[in-house]
Amino acid sequence: MTVPNTAASTAARRGANEVPGCHGGLENLDEEHAYWLDDIDGEVPRDLTGTFYRNGPGRQRIGQSQYGHWFDGDGMLCAFSFLDGRVHFRNRYVRTPKYVEETAAQRVLYRGFGTQVPGGFWKNFLKMPANPANTSTVWHGGHLLALNEGGKPWKLDPADLSTIGEYTYDGGLQRADVFSAHGKVHAASGDYINFGAGIGGFGLSGPKPCLTIYRIRPDGRLAERKQVPIATFPFCHDFALTDRYALFFIGSIVFGNMVPVIFGTRSISDQITFDPSIPMKVLVVDLKTLELVKTFETSPGAMIHFGNSWEEGDEIVIDGMFTDNFEANQTLIDVFNPSGKFGGGSYMRYRLNRATGALSAEKVTATESEFPTFNSAWTGQRNEVTYTACSVKNGADSFFNAIQRITQGGDAQVLELPKGLYGSEPLFAPRAGATEEGDGYVLEVVYDAWSHRSELQIYRAATMAHEATLKLRHHIPHQFHGHFTPSVFMH
Repeated sequence: MTVPNTAASTAARRGANEVPGCHGGLENLDEEHAYWLDDIDGEVPRDLTGTFYRNGPGRQRIGQSQYGHWFDGDGMLCAFSFLDGRVHFRNRYVRTPKYVEETAAQRVLYRGFGTQVPGGFWKNFLKMPANPANTSTVWHGGHLLALNEGGKPWKLDPADLSTIGEYTYDGGLQRADVFSAHGKVHAASGDYINFGAGIGGFGLSGPKPCLTIYRIRPDGRLAERKQVPIATFPFCHDFALTDRYALFFIGSIVFGNMVPVIFGTRSISDQITFDPSIPMKVLVVDLKTLELVKTFETSPGAMIHFGNSWEEGDEIVIDGMFTDNFEANQTLIDVFNPSGKFGGGSYMRYRLNRATGALSAEKVTATESEFPTFNSAWTGQRNEVTYTACSVKNGADSFFNAIQRITQGGDAQVLELPKGLYGSEPLFAPRAGATEEGDGYVLEVVYDAWSHRSELQIYRAATMAHEATLKLRHHIPHQFHGHFTPSVFMH
């Protein structure tokens, strides 16, 4: 598929009344940069120290071919380093085999979630999708990792973002193990809890699906790996974590017959559907034993991303983004189609009663939302504020165009971006020496479709008052998730 030059079309509209869409923000950024940001509106807080990492697809095409799904673009990490009121920017691609070989050949060589290798049946037969290392990132146990649930993590140098290689925790991750993009650090222990969908054995009916759960100690040692049997192969992208439990929502987004995928005639994206007849199940896993201790069932749907989760007596409270369809997949297949809308879901709060088995759910805010984040030091404990990317109707709502600050009481403060500016996952960064939950800043990478450049916006978390906007010399393709560490890594 030939990719249209959306940047050129955006430029052509600058003199017209039409507001440019978000699609220019999906164009490739093939160049790798390293420079201090000096085009600043406002003042960078001097008590903001650390590194803000982000990960996402840096390119949606190779040569003249467009990838068949947003999930298939090659991972490109960005690092914003904050030191003494200044900010340094760096971006670099993860040197996976897919990235290295396709860059050299300038054509598609690997299958993906929705991408097939051109050339027909034999080019795809028995070839599994590649891991583009493009979804999230974490700094834990002395390792900076680029994550994608289609394989193992990739380790990078935290200072210059150079690729060190695929990482297995000294062989702790076995050959068939995959590692989710959404691990979480357990606040009380400092352990990093992650998971992956896998196969727990084979029976008369075929492979037995399972969730493999990993516990990584603060020193970076994989201390525990355990399989939890489940009934079907899940589309399980994220999970929730309390002080005592890991919560997995197995929803109504399901994989159809995977034989055509294995044989290479269809992609995973082709075979994934939303089945409204399948109820959503919630698996409660005890963190001490990594055993399944209770299962709840509720109405059909799916939870894509989670906010925080905590315990109140016998109840487990879980915040997350709910959807009752998978229509967004059609937009993700052809990201340069101006008619496609990158939408969100409904911000829901679930309450599970371990004693009675009762389950209830309520909508926290009516605004369409995605990418919920909060002060991660409060993981597993009741937090007072959550931040989300959201979409509001303003005539330019093809992508996330606002930030939402939501309190436990449901009070929502929506900060709308100017038309033609499109946001991303907002991330909380604590002020140096902070001890209170809200004592810090919200970091938001924004794409300006008018200028085809991106910028980093900084807000005071308690009030959402603007602190500074730092303009980059280029755009950053729309990314997925980020991570903030108070450590600064600069050669």
